[in-house]
Amino acid sequence: MKKLIGKIKEYIKQYYKILLVYIALLALFLVEFPYYISAPGGLINTEEKIVLKDDFKLSGSLNMAYVSEIHATIPTLIYSALNKDWDVEKETEVKNDNETIEEKDYRNKMLLKEANDTALLVAYKHSDIDYKVTDNKVYVTYIDEIAKTDLKIGDQIIKIDDNQIQNKTELFDYIASKQIKDKVKLEVKDINGHTQTRTATLINLLDEPKIGAVVTETFNVKSNKPVTFNFKNTESGSSGGLMLTLTLYSHLNKIDLTHGKTIVGTGTIDANGNVGEISGIKYKLIGAVNKKADLFIVPKGENYKEAKKVKKEKGYDIKLVPVGTFEEALTYLEKNF
Repeated sequence: MKKLIGKIKEYIKQYYKILLVYIALLALFLVEFPYYISAPGGLINTEEKIVLKDDFKLSGSLNMAYVSEIHATIPTLIYSALNKDWDVEKETEVKNDNETIEEKDYRNKMLLKEANDTALLVAYKHSDIDYKVTDNKVYVTYIDEIAKTDLKIGDQIIKIDDNQIQNKTELFDYIASKQIKDKVKLEVKDINGHTQTRTATLINLLDEPKIGAVVTETFNVKSNKPVTFNFKNTESGSSGGLMLTLTLYSHLNKIDLTHGKTIVGTGTIDANGNVGEISGIKYKLIGAVNKKADLFIVPKGENYKEAKKVKKEKGYDIKLVPVGTFEEALTYLEKNF
């Protein structure tokens, strides 16, 4: 043992300069700072994310765009200083102050599940396909720091004041029937599957009674044309809902909405087909242009205003299509190609 220790000491003495350089390089590339860098991402071909028993293929592609979130290291911070399309944000700006990164990841994965379920529901509705919705579950995925409740992230809400909860609408309607400062009792299954009793005092948000929690609803949609999804564990979030719905509709009806074009878009989807705004529109538009997209579908409102501003500033030659509903996006693609 003494001989081994002696050899190690001799080796360190002989090569300490190289070892110091190696350690410095490790620190340079591996040490992360409490910042994130938002940058243009790529495209996800939504046709590759669905599995159906058919041989239908689009001649072009329908794609969702995404934002690249990069942990800040010395090299990435230096590059961001030289690239005006890379923006540095404090970790606290990327996640909520009272939310861990793990809780944020859980919420985003649940939002992806909800988006997939909802996209399939809307696609079935507009395809005149008989379907059945089963196994609705409502989960707590975020709790506001001003909330007055002992609810936990991952709680599945079963009852509120002994009223069975089947979906988000029932929960919201019941809360709306109460008064600010009323106290409610909730029966939940916690993230480990154990039944628990929680309480909440309703707070004032925009002059309405609220629990102060974000809830996500998941469910199963069954039909004689079943669909499964093929997302990676690293993929999450709800902003691809619109493009996924368009892709599902294309396959269920064997209608090619692309006509050989590369179509990119973003926006959430709800059960009524309404398209919701998303974050990071600047990076998604830049990513679409970098991938030579022919068309960018964007939610109406602030998202469209920002996309139009970025397009003008950068002189992009890409068609922007603002939509407020799935029907508007579908009509545009059917009539303009």
